[in-house]
Amino acid sequence: MAGIDLGGTKILTGLADADGRLVAEVEVATCAEQGSAAVVGRMAETVKQLLEQVGAEEEELAGMVAASPGPLNPVTGVVYYPPNLGWCEFPLREALADIFPVPIEIENDASLAALAEYRYGYGGRYDPLLYMTVSTGVGGGIVIDGSIYHGAGGAAGEFGHMKLLPDGPLCGCGCRGCLETLASGTAMARQARELAERGQGKRMLELAGNCPEEITARTVGEVARGGDAEAGEIILRTGRWLGIGLANLVNIFDPAAIVLGGGAALGLGALLLDPAREEMKRQVMRGLGKKTEILPAKLGGRSGLLGCLALAEQKEWIKSGGVVVGN
Repeated sequence: MAGIDLGGTKILTGLADADGRLVAEVEVATCAEQGSAAVVGRMAETVKQLLEQVGAEEEELAGMVAASPGPLNPVTGVVYYPPNLGWCEFPLREALADIFPVPIEIENDASLAALAEYRYGYGGRYDPLLYMTVSTGVGGGIVIDGSIYHGAGGAAGEFGHMKLLPDGPLCGCGCRGCLETLASGTAMARQARELAERGQGKRMLELAGNCPEEITARTVGEVARGGDAEAGEIILRTGRWLGIGLANLVNIFDPAAIVLGGGAALGLGALLLDPAREEMKRQVMRGLGKKTEILPAKLGGRSGLLGCLALAEQKEWIKSGGVVVGN
């Protein structure tokens, strides 16, 4: 089977044999600015390239799973409004089916990352398991009884858009005060730039070459590790907002674990996660959260592709799911 992890900047495609072993992989640029047809063409070319590489024919494909940024409907295969792709209700499954006459599943990339962490990262030990990615934005996936929970319309798991501050910063979704505007890499960079515009945050500004627009969450993290109080306060404040978001998830789902991934969460580590855990404990409803573990993601940038394999295993396109992964 073929798994395709479609991202805003790259496409990672892999082929797996009937035993779930990845036999070939390739990564190419998405080039989203070229439009949906060109992106689908590039996705298809990666599959064809890998088939040729291993000496297989298209007729030998048992099926295909594509991980796409959401929101989307996994039943219809329509991707609604992914901000990093610029699409509007694009029928991704139909477009791929016009090229490959095989069973095709379209799934939210964060949901597949959740399934991958459940299946391969933590070996099914935690159920229910929630996955939250904290990076440029904040996304999420839900696994209950070993399967992705989709909700009534197929788009469950948009953790980044729970409302925490009604009159807060404007979010890319059009609303204000979403978790994503308060506890993401973008949120940290925005706060640092605001400091620079007020003549503060000098160490962060210097590291960014005295260009406020070049300040990123990584800039904030590097300066904070050097002991800068202003950068440290930004991360502390971000961690507290993240903790409130985690408390909300615990109150709603009472999960066995919440796995945190994404560049900001893993890159900042304890600087961000320690205050998040502490705030979660303060904000969670009394009696809840005692059995919920907050865990780091194990699969890194391959979680989407491995999630494709995990779903293919559930569809019985793969017999054993014997995928070998590293932490």
